[in-house]
Amino acid sequence: MQSDDQLNTVDVLDPAQLKRIESLHRGFLYQHLYGVGCLLLAQAAGVKEVLVELDEDIELSTDAGRVYVQVKTRSQPLMPGDVAGALERFEQIRKSHGPEGRSGSAKFVIVANQPLGRALQEQVDEEKTPSDLTYIYPGSKAPPPEYLPPAWVKLEEAAQWCVDLAEKLQFSLLSPSALTWKMAGLVMLASAGGNGNAKHVFRTSDLPGLFEQLIVQLQDFPTPPASYRPQQNEPALVSAERVRIICGLSGAGKTTWAAYAALHSPEPCAYYDVGDLPGPAIASSIVRELASKYSQKDPEGIRKILLPGASGYEAIRAFDRFLEQAQAPLVVVIDNAHRVPVAHLRDLLNATRHIRFTLLCQPHENVRELEAVMTLRRETLLGWDLDTVARVASDAGAFGSAQAFEELRTYSGGLPLYVDSAVAVAMSEYGGDIEALCVDLGQQSNVVETAQEVILARVYDGFDEVTQNTLAIVSLADTGLTHEEVVRLLSATLKLSQGGAAAAIKKIQATGTVEVFGAKTLKVHDAVRTLGLRHLELMGEPVITEALVALKELLIRSLEKSRDVSRFSLLTRVFIRLHDVMTLIGLAGEELFYEMGISVDITSSLKRALDADELNPHEAFWALDALVFSYMREGRFDEAAEPLSMMQQLLDTHGFEAREQIAWAMRKVLLASDQGRADEVEQAVAYATPKIPDPDYRRVFDYNHAVALWKLKRHKAAEAMCEKVVNEYFEILGLTPKAVMGKNSDVLWEVIKRPPNVHEHIKHLADALEVYAKAREGQGLKAPLQRIHAMKFYGMVEGYESIVRVGQDLADEFVGIKDFVGAKEVMEQHVLPVVTGAGLIGRLVQVRSQYAVILARCGDHQGAISEIRRLDPYLEGVEDWQKQELHGQTLLIGSIISESRRVAFRSQVGAVGRNEQCPCGSGRKFKKCHGT
Repeated sequence: MQSDDQLNTVDVLDPAQLKRIESLHRGFLYQHLYGVGCLLLAQAAGVKEVLVELDEDIELSTDAGRVYVQVKTRSQPLMPGDVAGALERFEQIRKSHGPEGRSGSAKFVIVANQPLGRALQEQVDEEKTPSDLTYIYPGSKAPPPEYLPPAWVKLEEAAQWCVDLAEKLQFSLLSPSALTWKMAGLVMLASAGGNGNAKHVFRTSDLPGLFEQLIVQLQDFPTPPASYRPQQNEPALVSAERVRIICGLSGAGKTTWAAYAALHSPEPCAYYDVGDLPGPAIASSIVRELASKYSQKDPEGIRKILLPGASGYEAIRAFDRFLEQAQAPLVVVIDNAHRVPVAHLRDLLNATRHIRFTLLCQPHENVRELEAVMTLRRETLLGWDLDTVARVASDAGAFGSAQAFEELRTYSGGLPLYVDSAVAVAMSEYGGDIEALCVDLGQQSNVVETAQEVILARVYDGFDEVTQNTLAIVSLADTGLTHEEVVRLLSATLKLSQGGAAAAIKKIQATGTVEVFGAKTLKVHDAVRTLGLRHLELMGEPVITEALVALKELLIRSLEKSRDVSRFSLLTRVFIRLHDVMTLIGLAGEELFYEMGISVDITSSLKRALDADELNPHEAFWALDALVFSYMREGRFDEAAEPLSMMQQLLDTHGFEAREQIAWAMRKVLLASDQGRADEVEQAVAYATPKIPDPDYRRVFDYNHAVALWKLKRHKAAEAMCEKVVNEYFEILGLTPKAVMGKNSDVLWEVIKRPPNVHEHIKHLADALEVYAKAREGQGLKAPLQRIHAMKFYGMVEGYESIVRVGQDLADEFVGIKDFVGAKEVMEQHVLPVVTGAGLIGRLVQVRSQYAVILARCGDHQGAISEIRRLDPYLEGVEDWQKQELHGQTLLIGSIISESRRVAFRSQVGAVGRNEQCPCGSGRKFKKCHGT
């Protein structure tokens, strides 16, 4: 099994360099784990010392002499060139052993994670290697010496071997996994000559004490789960900062993070939960706990620290000097530090200068005060990302679409305890259906409470009425509002003065349930918003309506200044809550609304209005038009037929004007072409053509006609019509294709003309360029430039959906001409960031499976396998055609990797007769093995 490590998709200047760096560190970790294995074997094998990173990677000192070990990690079988440098260095070391040099004999070992290539294997089989040289590799016939571990293929295998051996040490207070990773950290530190270990040496006589020391460091930490799942951008436990605050709601996973991080820390760590201990007793309690752990190393020194009559602060100050003089680092994790009065916590921290402290806190006024008096800034755990939430749910047996998992992540804030609890409720009450659970959570109708609701309800109920009401009102916004906007919202809804509203904001910030972005933008934490909205329902419908109207007005005012997708999405939901049907009709018919990646169900509101028969004929026509447009945008053409027929009935009854008649004709053209009915397309075109009032209408209609021609596979005619439309839009904007070359979207904004409705013109130009490219593709021609230009223009108007769609087509076009690197760059630089940034969760599976195939074509086989396996949790929630597509992509990746390995193997072994035995050692003929 390959690992499920998260694929690194961060924006880097040189992805190839990143890959080299990752490979380098994998090699270092393999070497460090091999060193751990040597330490675990040392006592029983009679090894006196284990040295790391001196003349060789690892050296073992025995009574007979010294063993020099070179560790190699490769992706292919070991070739002579891989070991040439090591053999030269072995010869120099060999000469250093003699009467006037190093005492004892010298033995040399090359350890590799891959088998020997044919040339090296022949040397070993024919005994052409030096007698003092041994190769250890997977599948080797001879077992390794008793003082050396075997060669492992993968890091997971290496870690598990060390853990299995550590279990035999029978230290009941320390898990084998903890011992393994702590030892790996110490080997890494010794390799760098750190922690006073300038000689890079571990003496076997010191190992029992070293193991015991590690037990002392970790025995008080809570045991982390066996399969720990890191949070987003998780911080390291060891930091250059002497005092750190890790702050988060109960259930955020702070203690688990600290316990897991301590397992991998190369420095000693101690854990202390202050609980309800009185503030004045904190210092003395901590120093006695810590000092007792060091008493075996220096009992006299510890006795001097614990002098009778010394205050806790004097003792901790003395202990701090003791550690500093001994050059002994120490990280102290204090849990529930928010319960300690700030004055006592400040005195504890100020009494030390060497010990580093990590304070685990829940949101509390004490934390804000401590930040102020100690000039500190809290760090927060960001919760699990979407992939992790999906994996947790899938592993528990739950299922859902990517959108459902995203709703669960948003509802729970991604906090581990809340996610686990919600998944448990889904399994027990909803048959594992995450989507059904989220629907009920959104409507506050779930019967069984989650841990989140139980914990946070207790917190929420403890707030005073003003704080509860303020949080409820601000919870209406799922995006950040400025301080001034919140003041206006509270003033209008709760009838507070500006000063009173500002005071209320300070009160909710003090609760720690509000996230602050930058200097002035704030939002209620996602995990708390549900309780806030529940409380809002209790405040009564008049208050809710007043709050929605006030929120609508301030959002409209802000959107007039800047186009913020998150705010536009929120405003749309406000319109739905206010039952503003006419505004919703206008939004549902706007292409740019869908382009911005806004996931809001307007169609259900329009259906309710139509079913209630509360619209006049003209309003009903445009409501139906909006439904048809929405269905067609989503590819649901079969559902568009009925509302389109109803539009025609209204036209027949009421006539209406040219605008309505042309709108119906355009929808009819698209539906008929999707059904392959060319005659109906031409009839609708003939019906509309005389009614088109101006060039703007003409261009839009011609574009839709071109789409129909493309669907009917009349590609040449579609290309010609698109080319005409494209040229007209270029002229309107004052551009030429040549002028667009080499310019990004922001630069184009500076050079274009700005006619009325400029956003619509830009969007229509991009649409026409896309169909132009498809029409050329249908003729077997290429059009990468048109797609690149289309993506630029979509970017200018925030057409996120179309950027992704065209980007995927462009990547496929690059794959078609075998420019796999170009395809990878398109996905990494233009498609994946937009899917993530714009929240296009519905496209996540399709885009990432395509990216996985491209990674495989680029030779990043591990990355391709890892990426495609990260999509496993989403499989149950996708439609059948998506499952088939994902299955096909998985098979294609396997085929690409197999072919690549065959080609690489043939290149390595050279010419081999088809009927000869395959050099891989399978025993089969070459033609039936790697020769196929």
